[in-house]
Amino acid sequence: MRRKNGFTLIELLVVIAIIALLIGILLPALGRARNNARMTISLSNNRQIMIGCSTYRFDKKDAIPMRCCQYQNGQIAGQGLWDTWVYGGKNCFQPWASAYGGGFDESAFSRPLNEYLYSDVAIDRPPGYINTGQGTTWTFNHGNASQNDRDSLQLPAFRSPGDKITYQGTVNGIPYGTPNATRSSYDDVGTSYHLNMKWWDVHDTSMPTGDLAKFNEGIRRERLATEFDPTGKFVWIHDQTTDVLAQAGSSSPDFNLKNPGEFQDTNKSVMAFLDGRAEYLRVSPGYLYDLVGQNTAGQRRVGKYTFIFFGRGLPNAVNGTYP
Repeated sequence: MRRKNGFTLIELLVVIAIIALLIGILLPALGRARNNARMTISLSNNRQIMIGCSTYRFDKKDAIPMRCCQYQNGQIAGQGLWDTWVYGGKNCFQPWASAYGGGFDESAFSRPLNEYLYSDVAIDRPPGYINTGQGTTWTFNHGNASQNDRDSLQLPAFRSPGDKITYQGTVNGIPYGTPNATRSSYDDVGTSYHLNMKWWDVHDTSMPTGDLAKFNEGIRRERLATEFDPTGKFVWIHDQTTDVLAQAGSSSPDFNLKNPGEFQDTNKSVMAFLDGRAEYLRVSPGYLYDLVGQNTAGQRRVGKYTFIFFGRGLPNAVNGTYP
């Protein structure tokens, strides 16, 4: 009689061990590949947004697609001054309609880059939208989008595949900067990518006083990027990882902070620049620029990015102060 061939128990255990070993080796590589693919999509989104920004600037005589939340006869109106999602994206999460008087409830219709990225999408004009006059007579209100428009309109170029938590909350008792895992930044305020407004909080004696004058000066500096940032390193938009790291402990910086980032790379963030490029860069915790050392005069040298203006004698700026 011939015996049937088969595995012995030891052989079966060896095969199982080999399979487990291969899975242990391959899973991290697959996870890394998946995160790289998501990061590539995020970089592509940023480049698409910056192409829209460049086209807008060409059409608007080099104007920057940014503004304060509301205006009345050329002056800032309402309870909100500015937000970092004004430039583009879908409608906000419904509670923003009442939070802080609704000042930050930017409608998709009022966000300037949407028509450049989604010219084929019909975006409803919301009730209460006003945009009339110019200069000292300009009156503007972004309106209040319907619940259907908040739920149905999707603009995927503004959504990062790694965006899982919002840090933008001012609704439901959640303060700014507090992570909220119930929704993404995209679902919360309409975009995963935020304008760089870190220059606003820096003590810069060359900036004028008064909210409107200071805001307009910042926009002017961005428009004249070659004068105030001849290196081309000034960041225009970024994902939320930048916010967590760059302003970590603004009064007492946490220079040792570690953050996994949206794509599981410690302290790395997607950023886009006014020249249209997008990069995936490591952020220096607690600093408002990429610190790479000092020159012979003791001035800090900027590496690949900066969130503040350096073109007017501000080489020592760090964390909101000037040593």
